[in-house]
Amino acid sequence: MRRSAAVVAVAALAAGAFVSSAQAATTLGEVTKDLTYRCAFPLVGQQDVSATVKITIPDAGTTGGRIVNSDLRITATLNANIVNALRSFQTATTEGTATADVDAAYDSKNMTIGIPGLKVAKQTVPPQGQTMPVDISGPTPSLIVYKAGTVSLAAGAVFNAKVDTRKADGTPTALGILNVPCTVKVTTPPQDRSLASVPVTGSDVAPPSTGTTPSQPFDKTLTYSCTFPEVGAVNVSGRVQGTIPATGTVNTRVQPTATIAATLPSSVVDALRNHSAATVGGKAVADVTNAYNGTSIAIGIPGTVPSASVPASGELTANIALNVPSVTVGAAGTLALGAGPGLIGTYTPLKADGTPTDLGTFDAPCTLNPGQDPGLGSIVFS
Repeated sequence: MRRSAAVVAVAALAAGAFVSSAQAATTLGEVTKDLTYRCAFPLVGQQDVSATVKITIPDAGTTGGRIVNSDLRITATLNANIVNALRSFQTATTEGTATADVDAAYDSKNMTIGIPGLKVAKQTVPPQGQTMPVDISGPTPSLIVYKAGTVSLAAGAVFNAKVDTRKADGTPTALGILNVPCTVKVTTPPQDRSLASVPVTGSDVAPPSTGTTPSQPFDKTLTYSCTFPEVGAVNVSGRVQGTIPATGTVNTRVQPTATIAATLPSSVVDALRNHSAATVGGKAVADVTNAYNGTSIAIGIPGTVPSASVPASGELTANIALNVPSVTVGAAGTLALGAGPGLIGTYTPLKADGTPTDLGTFDAPCTLNPGQDPGLGSIVFS
């Protein structure tokens, strides 16, 4: 089934997630949409930027199951005015990152999530007078809802990019890194920013606890049971650190932060070394349970695992830098956040010469051991 829906801001669902859960949503439908943004550029000011978005979204879901979206793909087209301005500063290539908003509605609650971590692919700037395609992509988050209803998704109104401009010799231009704020262009009639409405059926499922609100910044250690190739299930200690603001204002963006340092036990390190692994890195997705005015949703937050050297003996610390989204709510209330029941790491061990080991790329799914307080923080919105 093909669906027409949202827009670049759909990028806001750029987080990615999974973890062990109940039955996932089924029957995927492709979303394609053309939208126009107004973006502010140096020298030329506000310019129209057209964009085509493609993403695959489930047509339906089940309570307690995971609504999993595909990666997001966006192609934006910069007009000749923008290209001419870039060329006037000897810009030969551009690349960068982007953050986009997505509006979500479920169980009579409305929230805007601003997701960072989108990749603006490296692009050669064409000669003056031509248009320039720009590819933007990134993983999208899954959602878990715990009672029947409809999850409605729409592109947020805001999209921001940071673009690194470089000369032909690779040195920065005088423009440096451009901050390019964009908003959906106001038109008559308004552009359709709706993305999809996903019906979720089934009996209500008890959501995970968000625990007790700790002091800020938070710094706590949680233990997960993780399954690794050849080793099986082992306990992994995860030190979770970050800051969650205690208060916020309705319709104003609030930005939490979080990182995880996972300590892989010596049995896992031994297995890596037995396969001639010299380094290991990859990516991860961590579930965070959100409880807002009586409604609970789990959102998977993606992150990167920078390459680390495999030690000759002992443990190995895998640092996970999470792309934590900002949040904006439309009504007063309390948003409680807790470590979700799942965490998954995707690792690629490499030999000393940089080639993959015979382990290839593997997943290490983890579940939070029972009896721990998962609380990360609470935001009181007024």
